[in-house]
Amino acid sequence: IDAVKYPESTCTSDNSEVDEYIKDKEDDQDALKSKGAEDPEDSPFEVVRSAVSNTDVPDMPSMTFRTHVLGIFFVCLISFVNQFYWERDNPIALNLLIVQLLCYPMGVAMAWGLPKRTWNLFGYKWTMNPGEFTIKEHVLISLMSNASAFMALTVDIFAVLRLYYNPSFPLWAALLLLLSGQMFAYALAGLSRALLVLPAPMIWPSSLINASLFRTFHERQDHNAETTPEHAVPDVTSTPHARRRWQWRWRRGSFSKITRTRFFWVCFICSFVWYFIPGYFLQMLSTVSLLCLVAPNNQLANMIGDGKQGLGVLAFSLDWSVFSNAFLQSPIATPFWAACNLFVGFVLVFWVALPVAYFKNLWGSATLPLYSMDVFTTNGTRYDISKVMRDGVFDSQAYDNYSPLRMSLEFSWVYGIGFAALMSILVHIGIYNGKEIITRLRETKAKHDDIHGKLITSYPSVKAWWYMVLLIASCATGIGVGIGAGIGVPWWGYMLSFAIAIVLVIPVGIIQAISNRQPGLSLVAELLSGVVLQGIPTGYSILKLYGHGSLAQALSYAQDMKLAHYMKIPPRHVMIYQLVGIVVSVIIQTCLFFWLIDRIPDMCRPEGYPWVCRSTNLVYSASIIWNLIGPMKVFGEGSPYSPLLWGFLFGLVLPIPVYYLQRRFPNQTWLQHVYVPVILSGIVGLPPMPSVDFPMWFLFGFVFNFIIHRYWHAWWQKYNFTLSAGLDSGLALSGILQFLALAQNGLKLDWWGNQVDRQCTLSKKPWISP
Repeated sequence: IDAVKYPESTCTSDNSEVDEYIKDKEDDQDALKSKGAEDPEDSPFEVVRSAVSNTDVPDMPSMTFRTHVLGIFFVCLISFVNQFYWERDNPIALNLLIVQLLCYPMGVAMAWGLPKRTWNLFGYKWTMNPGEFTIKEHVLISLMSNASAFMALTVDIFAVLRLYYNPSFPLWAALLLLLSGQMFAYALAGLSRALLVLPAPMIWPSSLINASLFRTFHERQDHNAETTPEHAVPDVTSTPHARRRWQWRWRRGSFSKITRTRFFWVCFICSFVWYFIPGYFLQMLSTVSLLCLVAPNNQLANMIGDGKQGLGVLAFSLDWSVFSNAFLQSPIATPFWAACNLFVGFVLVFWVALPVAYFKNLWGSATLPLYSMDVFTTNGTRYDISKVMRDGVFDSQAYDNYSPLRMSLEFSWVYGIGFAALMSILVHIGIYNGKEIITRLRETKAKHDDIHGKLITSYPSVKAWWYMVLLIASCATGIGVGIGAGIGVPWWGYMLSFAIAIVLVIPVGIIQAISNRQPGLSLVAELLSGVVLQGIPTGYSILKLYGHGSLAQALSYAQDMKLAHYMKIPPRHVMIYQLVGIVVSVIIQTCLFFWLIDRIPDMCRPEGYPWVCRSTNLVYSASIIWNLIGPMKVFGEGSPYSPLLWGFLFGLVLPIPVYYLQRRFPNQTWLQHVYVPVILSGIVGLPPMPSVDFPMWFLFGFVFNFIIHRYWHAWWQKYNFTLSAGLDSGLALSGILQFLALAQNGLKLDWWGNQVDRQCTLSKKPWISP
């Protein structure tokens, strides 16, 4: 998976098992050629040839009764779970991998149990069971559900409007605006299809991983080979190195031969039952801050040890939602080298530089909390936006009379490091992938019609004017509803938001399609909105929705279209299922959030734990920083935060010496895995992420993606992702059941084990009194 996701030009692999696998494949090809086998037409790119089949079965069923049922089921499941958990203290996120793993056994069960009778409905013949559950059905269901996987990010925008700027903001307006944003994104992806999806050089490496997983499920030869005794039990004694270090042995014929499906249900049940402990009976197990328990009256120990509002040193958790959180995703799904880069960035900034600078009172930071996503006045009180607003817009005179804005040191550093990360990824892509990108662009015309492009032409295509109509309708709906609902953004603000996405979708899409890396888009939208719409805080919501959110969603839809292209799914079927998935998910997530606001007291406030809405509160603070007060006042001359602008230059320069050292010392394996943009991005999520999440996430990744991957690789191959899916799914269902059956009926346990805010009572106080 690492070799597919991170191209050879930017990653050197030292995995002997991968090399052996490649050698075996080469030997198989040589054997075929020696028998006189003809080499069929295939993709011009080796990485695509290794993951995607160059054949198609045009009459294979794709849009069936099973896809209707399972598609709607998974869209509802993913939408509900992701939005439900997004506002909790430790959010989780179900993704495409969960659907891929769960969908297959359910599809096979439906193929076995549903009647095969054919019905005739007004001349249209259909059946519940066309036969074996096909790979095209599997892909189509996954694409439909994936259209809703990250919708919660944009729901935050309307949560801020409802909670902080306009308590009477109507549900219908949020529904229509969010729907228009998603439809605008989909139309943008469709219009970009000719440049981002159809050309063979637009590889989209992440899609290759999913294509390989689908083929693993459905190609019987690979499945049978995987379950033979020779592969079923990992041999930890195959090398002297392993024998010296590991004495533990697997018993053949025992746990290691359990099927993936059974293993999933074991993990699911264990996770479901266990989450009642940290989720309901003993909530302090979600974050245990040892230093606070040892020295509860020592402020320094509280600030260093608090896993939520402090540095999180020696804090730990027994809650899976901390290990596999929505900010970092599952630790199992992240390659170990990437996890190391992220953790190095976390340690250097959060555990080394931050405490030194804070306790030295850099920029007066010691008069504010150590770790907070709120914004403050100069005397340390929370910033009251009503004091600097008149009629919903910024009042400069009132601002001068009130107070300049202040942030916690870590919060301000996130922006400075974000500036550096944005520039470093552009430089990194240029020096590592520049030649490849130029070559691929030159090959676009010559290699447009590879075998996959030729095979997909056997199906009716989606007309470009369909996407254009959808684009115009979504833009008109957004402007009309926004103005009608009284958001306060002029019409040209909407046009600017649309223009940002339209201009950037092709260049950013080409970079991501080739290098598997997406430049930071959020800061681009925030900078532009702060400059153009300064003084209008609600302008942040519109720029974030259309300028950033829709652009990111458009690239996600384009990537899904490429996966459908590889798997030879009829384009019109893809369009129907993705649009249905978008509509259903928008309705579920928006209505669910508005329902939660009305049902949960003190939601999005510390008193409403666990419904503290970390991401929503971060969006609210960002709207004050970028749009209400504006970047010129917050980061301009005379502000203590003006040195953060040097982050742009720092990001431009830092990747260059690393690139030189990697070329100067090519045999230093660890050096080849140093990626400056990944190191810098390791700290960008803090806040809103609790500090305990990062070390727990890295610890789990170290155990499974290094130790088990290295010494019990066969077990890792068979069960690793199934383990993650089972734990995520069990936790998700357990949390929902606890909320509906217990919390909503007033069955709460009020005892010291559930008083999570009393572990570190002094960590929120500033080190120096203002």
